[in-house]
Amino acid sequence: MNRTFTRCSPLGALALAAALAASPALAETKANKGSNVDVAKAGVSSPATQAVEAIRTADALARYGDAKKDALALITAAKLKKEAGGQTAKFERVGKSAAGEAKNKPDTMTPEAMLERAKALAGGRADLLALADDVAKSSSRGAAGGPKSGRTVVRGGATDQFRIVFEGGEPAAVGISGDGDSRLDLYVYDENGNQVCGMIGPGDDAVCRFHPRWTGAFTIRVVNRGIANEYRLRTN
Repeated sequence: MNRTFTRCSPLGALALAAALAASPALAETKANKGSNVDVAKAGVSSPATQAVEAIRTADALARYGDAKKDALALITAAKLKKEAGGQTAKFERVGKSAAGEAKNKPDTMTPEAMLERAKALAGGRADLLALADDVAKSSSRGAAGGPKSGRTVVRGGATDQFRIVFEGGEPAAVGISGDGDSRLDLYVYDENGNQVCGMIGPGDDAVCRFHPRWTGAFTIRVVNRGIANEYRLRTN
């Protein structure tokens, strides 16, 4: 078999190398090495990530209101949550992660449930009842905006894993809010296996914020340190 080889001049070789280095595919491969988090932008947020944070604050305030029998705290928590809004989402599970059996517990952290408890604690006070009614009538960002949220159960002592893609150059936030039955730890890993965020207890509410350098997939791990826990996972 006859084969013809073309000899490349030194200048031609340099031109070829420059062209390959400038190719988008090669540049992307090079850029996607290392940790997919921009530590210089760790404090940068957006309305979407702030909404995830606001929901965590609302849940914490509602738990305080329940513990202290404080109707105003519950009303304020419901207002925060309605302003944050939200939309229902189904997140992609990965690995051996599987949802536990539903516990059939009512979701006590909806604005409606918070306001119902607030009215029961108001003791007939007209000002608190009127304030609760105002919050109930206020509009929510609803499905058109707000964080994406899904409710599921992590089995006792198990770890849930989800794959979520975040946009490069944009702030990202992941939050969890459990039913109070166990401690939940939250971890976020990039596609290269680097941990970019982690929050350990002491309860089952947590938020991880980070700033991806490029658009890529992240693995979210929810580690249950106790009995089965029904929780919500939220992202911007």
